Order: sequence, then C-alpha cells, then structure tokens
Amino acid sequence: MTPPPQTPFERLRAVLLPRERIAVALSGGLDSSVLLAAAAKVLGPEHCLALTAQTPYVMEEEVRDSAELCRRLGIRQETLAFPILPSLADNPPLRCYLCKHALFSALAARAAEAGFPLLADGSNTDDLGDYRPGRKALQELGILSPFLEAAMDKADIRSVARGLGLPESVSGKPAYACLLTRLEHNRPVTESLLRRVDAAEAFLRSLGLKGCRVRVHGDDLARIELPEEERGLFRSGELAAPVAHRLRELGFRYITLDLEGYSRGSMNEPS
Repeated sequence: MTPPPQTPFERLRAVLLPRERIAVALSGGLDSSVLLAAAAKVLGPEHCLALTAQTPYVMEEEVRDSAELCRRLGIRQETLAFPILPSLADNPPLRCYLCKHALFSALAARAAEAGFPLLADGSNTDDLGDYRPGRKALQELGILSPFLEAAMDKADIRSVARGLGLPESVSGKPAYACLLTRLEHNRPVTESLLRRVDAAEAFLRSLGLKGCRVRVHGDDLARIELPEEERGLFRSGELAAPVAHRLRELGFRYITLDLEGYSRGSMNEPS
C-alpha cells in the first residue's frame, strides 16, 4: 500500500529535526517568520536563535513584527545594526548579491559565536523563478534553506503558518522586499529617501492597499504600483487626493499610479 504523501509541514520537519539547533535570519516577513515558528515547534524555542539585520533599507514595520513574533514564540532575538553599505551607495544592479553576502557573513559569524553553527533563511521554490542574485551569495556562504530542501512554495508556507496557529498578520502577509528595490539603479542612495519611501508605503497600507509599492524616479517622482484588486479599491475609495497630499508632505513632487499595476521586481536590471 502506497503511503499518503507528506504534508508540507512533515517535509519541513524532516529537514529541521536532524539539525538540533538552528539560527534563523529573521526579517519579519512571511517566509522567515514561518520558518522560525516551525523550527520552534520542531526543535523547541531554546534551540532556536533569531538574528535580525536592521538596515536603512529594511521596512521599520517588519523589524517591529520580528520582535513581536519572537516574544510570542519565546525565542531569543538579536538585532544587528548596519549602515548603508559602501558597496550599495549607488544602488548597483548586483545590490542583492553584495548585500546578502555582507549581511549574511556577519549574521553567520554571530550565530557561530552564539553556539549555533547553522544559519537558515526563508528562500522557497517560488524564488527560483525570479531574478535573485542574492541566492548565489547564500549558496557561497553555505546558508541553509529548509523550505527549498522541503520543496515548499509560498502557498505551502502559508499553509504551515495556519497549521501552526500563527495570526493572519503573519499567514496573510503580502510578500515585501528590501526598500532598495523601489529605487533606480546607479543613483545615490540616502537614508532620508529610504525613510520617505517607507513612510509612503506605510500610509498606503493604512488605507487598505496592502500590496503597494512606491517606486521612485529621480528624487521627486513617486510611481505607485498596486495589484489589480487594489487599483479598484484606490479608485472606488476616492483615495487619490489623500494619497497625493501625504506623499507631497513626504517630499514627492509628482505622484503617479502605474496603469499596468504591481510587477514583481519591476526595477530589476539583471547584470
């Protein structure tokens, strides 16, 4: 008799259990949050460590979410602060590789110092079809990717989140990305511009536009991308005036709504 197929959680458990102790690079996003919760379930909170990189190009909301999750799970969290890396000062096309290599090198070293020889990240099979130069850096550094080993995609991860009883704020969280993805390549990156983008997107999310991106061209043109269902909400809710007002307060002179909607990695420039 053929045994029933394993559930995503069972596959993930089979990957995690032999590791015994694990540090997770916790961004506060869906993937790393669910990985940490699953590791706590399988190995016990005392055998897990959360390491969070706090940089000017990480959303402040995600840093707060990461701290709340660790409190909920009873897991020790350490936050490592990084400035804008010199190699990222002009937002080069290979920023993701350069960033991941620098940050994960530091996180892996800290994990080892704390007695956790394995550092894991939340990469999953959906990431394999996108332009992700950062994957090369993770492979070079020997970072563990349990979701990839368990052949799990984003839908599997959301299923595991619900099975673990995580709140909708985790299981239903949209996929976000580093704030550098909102900026043009080969232009100076400043912390003030990143904070303006973060504040603009936080305002849009407060209006119910959870899948928003605010892409910046030059210093003063904000191009808002929204998924199709939220473009309807934007129009029916008469949100144009309050959005334009708030973004002008943040220093944007021109505010546009992209007619083609949200496109993942729309400002990527493969090199």
